[in-house]
Amino acid sequence: MADSHTEPQQVREGIPFYAARHLLLQRFPVALRGLMDERHLSYRQLAYKTQLSAGYLNHLTKGTRPVPSDPVIRTIAAALRVPPDFFLEYRLRQVVGLVEDSAPLIDTLYSIFLLRAPVSDEMKAILEKSTGDGDGGRPFLRSCDDS
Repeated sequence: MADSHTEPQQVREGIPFYAARHLLLQRFPVALRGLMDERHLSYRQLAYKTQLSAGYLNHLTKGTRPVPSDPVIRTIAAALRVPPDFFLEYRLRQVVGLVEDSAPLIDTLYSIFLLRAPVSDEMKAILEKSTGDGDGGRPFLRSCDDS
C-alpha cells in the first residue's frame, strides 16, 4: 500500500511533486516547521517518534542549531513520512557528494556559474534537458549567453 506522504504523485521540473511542494525549496527550519504544522505534530510528539529531544527539535525549527547530519535528517523524514530528499539541504549534500571527486566538473561548473564563462553547446543541451521544457532554466542560460 503506497503512502501518499512518501511517494510523490508525479515529477515536475525534475523535483518530485508533493502536497507540501511549497516546502521543498525552503531551508530546513522552515520545511521542518511546515511539515510539523501540516501533520499537527507538537515538538513532544515528533520527539517521541524520532527519539530526539523536543528542545533540539525546537532549536532546529528556529534555525538556532545547524542543519542536522544526514542520518538525523533520515530519522526526522521517516517520522514525518517524507523521503529525506524532501529537505533541500539533504539534496544539496547528495549533489556535493557526487561532484566533489570530479575536479574537472567542479571547474566547469565554477566557470559557468561564477565566472560567467561561455556555455558549450554540449553543456547547454545538458542544462536544457535537466531543467525540462518549462522556463525553469532559461533565464540562467540567457544570462550565460549575454556574458
